[in-house]
Amino acid sequence: MNSRRALAIVAAAGLWLPGYAAWAQSTLPLRSTFDDPADQSTIIPDPNLIVVEQSPPKRRKVAGDPYAPRGISLGAITLYPSLGVGGVATSNVQGSAKDAKADTGLALRPAIRLESDWVRHQWTAGASGDLSYYADNPDLNGRNLDIFQRFRLDVRRGTTAVLEESYVQDQAGLEESDVPASVVGYRTEHTLASSAAVTQDLGGFEARIKAGGVWRIFEDVALSGGGTEDNSDRDYVEPALTFRATFTDPPVIKPFVEAGYAPRIHQRKFDRNGLRRDSNGYSVGAGVTLDRGPIWSGDVALTYLRRDYEDPALKSNDAFGLNGNLTWSPTEVTRIVLSLGTSLSETSSATSSGSRNWSIGLAASQAVRENVDVSAGLGANIETADTGTDVTYDASLGVAWKLNPNLSWSAGYDFTWLNAANSDRDYTVHKISTGLTISR
Repeated sequence: MNSRRALAIVAAAGLWLPGYAAWAQSTLPLRSTFDDPADQSTIIPDPNLIVVEQSPPKRRKVAGDPYAPRGISLGAITLYPSLGVGGVATSNVQGSAKDAKADTGLALRPAIRLESDWVRHQWTAGASGDLSYYADNPDLNGRNLDIFQRFRLDVRRGTTAVLEESYVQDQAGLEESDVPASVVGYRTEHTLASSAAVTQDLGGFEARIKAGGVWRIFEDVALSGGGTEDNSDRDYVEPALTFRATFTDPPVIKPFVEAGYAPRIHQRKFDRNGLRRDSNGYSVGAGVTLDRGPIWSGDVALTYLRRDYEDPALKSNDAFGLNGNLTWSPTEVTRIVLSLGTSLSETSSATSSGSRNWSIGLAASQAVRENVDVSAGLGANIETADTGTDVTYDASLGVAWKLNPNLSWSAGYDFTWLNAANSDRDYTVHKISTGLTISR
């Protein structure tokens, strides 16, 4: 038995626990079951999508939680490190419609988060990685990375400024319609983002202006028939400016409007098909923010998105839809989150400017004991392009058992089904995983 297979068997030894999901691949988990329970970091939206900005759902903090990580005090800064180690087994490691390959492997999730404890201002920063190593398909090993920082400056009474930076490394496989079927492994994508926002309380109204930019890089990928796919024509920078006005007098339901402009400038003037992909993006939205203490929170907006392309051969792409997150916490041990999304994405196709995307998800968690949480999620993503409509369905179940403030165990099950416009791309994936997380 070679050492690589031995490692995979050891890592997967505790896998076969029916009905739960750890480190699930679903797009709609309430939280990753290997996450540090104290991790409150913001999930960064895909900057390739022009969307109306949403306020993140609030989490209810239970005072004096005896199982919450204590962190390491560094004066006015607290450090929260963690490391998740576990095993994973999948029925279709590549997400392939044909010749699905089962595999087992080792999964690692290192993470670190810093939080300030200042009288004024606030600083939060963190980094996390999702790493997977498969026994029989090393080309499909996963390497995802997320780094962020957020600094809030209390300028004066009624005026605040927020500075944010982030870096995300992600991977795209056959589940993406623009990844060639002959790809070897994954296409790696890098996203760097930076923004500055100023919010002013105007007495009954709140105004916010935000300026920033995104730089996206798509790596080349090797092809099974030999050679590589050059993706440098997809690289772009995207400056953006948004304005939001909120009517703050209502104590519970606060209406708001928002508008944004985001031009997109590609590294190469002409893409692989000789088309000019530079474009101008616009977004407008109107909605409400719900703030009813710890029970109801979040916001939802009716959104219109549009992107006009420089090349006359590429028609404008636009969509109406809903964006937002609503959280309902009827008790201190129950949490239900509804997520809605509308977005536009591009393609490298010579006959299409891009696709329209709508998503909906419902995630729930319940504390069955003081130190045991169960979770479940359901969701769907609809992608419509000139070639037809793809629908991806996700479902997940999970359990997390906090043994003490420094050690927790989790396990779970995740299911994904792609029902594509081209039936040759249809696939299903079943995944089981389990592991331990050590934290401070």
